[in-house]
Amino acid sequence: MVTIDFKSIFEKKLAERTSDYKICGLISTEGNIYPLGSDTKVLGAVFEVFTRPMILEIAKENSLEIVEAIVQNYYPDFTLMDNGEDNRKIAIDVKTTYIENDNDSFSFTLGGYTSFIRGTGTKNIVFPFNEYAEHWIIGYVYKRLARKKAADYGVFTTDQLDAITPPYEDVQAFVQEKWKISSDRAGSGNTTNVGSTSGRINDFRIGNTPFESEEEFLEYWRNYERTATLRQGKFKNINEFRTWKKSQE
Repeated sequence: MVTIDFKSIFEKKLAERTSDYKICGLISTEGNIYPLGSDTKVLGAVFEVFTRPMILEIAKENSLEIVEAIVQNYYPDFTLMDNGEDNRKIAIDVKTTYIENDNDSFSFTLGGYTSFIRGTGTKNIVFPFNEYAEHWIIGYVYKRLARKKAADYGVFTTDQLDAITPPYEDVQAFVQEKWKISSDRAGSGNTTNVGSTSGRINDFRIGNTPFESEEEFLEYWRNYERTATLRQGKFKNINEFRTWKKSQE
């Protein structure tokens, strides 16, 4: 049974690696370096790669097994567990986004609310949802640097590292339980994704959710309807949910 203080352990490792944020490109076996460019999907993958060695260290130091999602849209990115029979696995998902200015608020999407979160099925999830006891989000927020398109296509050598400028700066990070940064609103337009709260980095480090517990968070999203029309006759925010729940008793 997994019994580690993941938050404090990961935050300690993260503090030791803040200088490593300056990842500037991908290197070939011939020693050619291809600059990252500013595509947000590419940068999201870079921060996941940056996170991976820390998760591997945590697994090794605590005699845990680690399983990584091998399909892009599967949850979570990493699973920590004693073994495959462990029913208190730890789910770890990496999220990234960018801001333009220091005072900007930001938000993430936190996965779908119509599939595995409802406790049934194994579609798009590494292990059945009910085998996970903890769900952690590791979030990275950065400022995107404006770059000329032509600069993204240059090829450099290891002797030219100083000439390669990362496409981001001022990286900030947090690790928080998923339910503690969840809002009561769907995210990403018409898709059925849980939306996070909106705020600055300290809001995410502290946790600024409208939910009183993880149990309330799960019950809310397991009963949240797909469309605005269906929600109109049920509930569309936490206050309406609490009223609806009382009506069901």
